[in-house]
Amino acid sequence: MNTRHPRAICARDYQPSDAIDISTLFRTVYGDHYVYADVYLPSQIQQRNASGHWRSAVAVRDGRLLGHAALWLDPAQPGQAELALNVVHPDARGQGIASLLGRHLCAAAANLGIALLTIKQVCSHPRSQYVARALGFRSTALLLDYVDSPFGCPEPESIIFGCLPLKPLPLPRLDWPQAWREWLAPLHQTFGEEERLPADASLPSLALTCHGQWLELTMQQPSEAQLTEIATMPAGKPIYLKLPASAETLACRPELERAGFRFGGLLPVASDGWQLLWLRGLSGQAIRFCDKQAAQLHQIYANPDITL
Repeated sequence: MNTRHPRAICARDYQPSDAIDISTLFRTVYGDHYVYADVYLPSQIQQRNASGHWRSAVAVRDGRLLGHAALWLDPAQPGQAELALNVVHPDARGQGIASLLGRHLCAAAANLGIALLTIKQVCSHPRSQYVARALGFRSTALLLDYVDSPFGCPEPESIIFGCLPLKPLPLPRLDWPQAWREWLAPLHQTFGEEERLPADASLPSLALTCHGQWLELTMQQPSEAQLTEIATMPAGKPIYLKLPASAETLACRPELERAGFRFGGLLPVASDGWQLLWLRGLSGQAIRFCDKQAAQLHQIYANPDITL
């Protein structure tokens, strides 16, 4: 599949002969600092595409590879794909290449029957925010201090998490806090809403994973005793707490805020639903937003009781 740009730049699907040029492009742009080491190994780029884990696309002009992006397909998230691994050669920036590749891969995702596309936008990289907005992504969550900087900075990077539904994925119909409603309004317009069933009681009640400097905790049916226990965890360890988007979770909001947690947004789950993200122990470094909705969400995070 090919998508042609008005300036004779062509976006096309990956070919095995592209692997070396893709790896060279990442090193040209990011040096040795890119988060995913796979991109430095052409053989790994080829293996990822051959296995179907990635579905890469490249932008080419006059035989020169100028851009790359991919659908990142995770077996643990069926029906979803992440628009990721976006990179454009410095000589070709400002020519719409990232958007061209994004449109190409959005069409590919629809052809694959994917229900939801996600994107992680680096907050210190305004171009990624502009591209996501141009493609129609909605900012649903903030992943603060989430990943090492791909630009060699000592501070961790924060991420805006965006979602683009290709099939219906309604939000639960809940009595949302007044302070969140203006931020939620565009999400309701995009995703719709409906009554949701309670969380599956057969799923593990608590799952804990360590990601470098921060912890991820996922709870299916939070109880007062569990939340009290989590509140006593070491204060110096950043925590991402994922809870079901339910009336029961919203009722726990005062307790969560007393324990130092702040609302970080909504995340889609593989079981065709949504989670509420709560954050604690983040650095609080200044963040620049080019997206109004992301800026509104950060206001809620920083000032829980503010009405936008």
